[in-house]
Amino acid sequence: MIAARAVAIACLTVFGWLLWIFAALLLVYLAMAWRSGDPAFKLVYLAVMAIAAVATGFVSRHLARRIEAGR
Repeated sequence: MIAARAVAIACLTVFGWLLWIFAALLLVYLAMAWRSGDPAFKLVYLAVMAIAAVATGFVSRHLARRIEAGR
């Protein structure tokens, strides 16, 4: 049981970091798309995806902390 909790905490923590890195890459892509004059719907799509990745990263890290605390 303890090993399963440790694996779950590690997976959720790494997943949170990966989502934040993905959000950073999306923001770089958003800046490049904005500079090149891409359509507004593409810019909005990229911004929404970046915000969703950041939010999901926070949720993942929160779940890891809850599991670690035993709640």
